[in-house]
Amino acid sequence: MKQASGLSASQLAELEAQLRAELGGDELMVELHLVRVLEALRHGWITVSDALSVETKTP
Repeated sequence: MKQASGLSASQLAELEAQLRAELGGDELMVELHLVRVLEALRHGWITVSDALSVETKTP
């Protein structure tokens, strides 16, 4: 699934890091959101730019 996303290894690492920061390190939620983002990319529902523009929220 990661290969079909069109993201490079560095883009995948950046996305995962952003998700971990946003979700507080909850690995199950990180994986769930990562799968959702990759599916959205595969279907063309979002662009790579959209996927990498995840904004972290500060409590």
